[in-house]
Amino acid sequence: MTYLSLQKSFLASLLILLFSLESNLAMAQETQTQEYQVIKELKGAELRYYPPAMKIQSNNDFGSLFNYISGNNSTQEKISMTSPVYMGDGKGNNVMEFVLPKGFNLRNTPEALSNNVKVFESKPGYFLALQFSGYANSRNIYPHARNLYNLTQEYGYTSIGQVMLLVYDSPYKLIGRKNEIVIQIDEDSI
Repeated sequence: MTYLSLQKSFLASLLILLFSLESNLAMAQETQTQEYQVIKELKGAELRYYPPAMKIQSNNDFGSLFNYISGNNSTQEKISMTSPVYMGDGKGNNVMEFVLPKGFNLRNTPEALSNNVKVFESKPGYFLALQFSGYANSRNIYPHARNLYNLTQEYGYTSIGQVMLLVYDSPYKLIGRKNEIVIQIDEDSI
């Protein structure tokens, strides 16, 4: 390979990377994020209150959820993607959940046409959340989950169920990724 072809290859790679970064920034600004209220900050974690939100759930089947928001629903309505994507339901089930945009409620949310998609309103609740960056995998999920459990004990909180992973970014985003581990906290222990 010649010096000129190496230079062209490097420039092409750099342009692709810059385009990817620009696209990720633009997409991040357009994506609505689920609302919550920070109750207390503690050692890098946050105790949060989440109000009810409309969600769709599948057995870890991204395609079924994506089809639903793409118009494969009872009203054929296209629905904007939001963040985060929930991995797990706090009960130990291997599920994936999308939060629907603010404004959807029990009366106006389209029904699912696929048996693989469940439409529901989440219950309000308190959650302890710990943020981390990079791609979520077992090497970084488990230490953060252990840290979260330790914080619940340190502050005398009673946890409900198991930890859930919240993913905020597209898999195509390379830099500045945001993930969180959350666990529900019994309100009486706060």
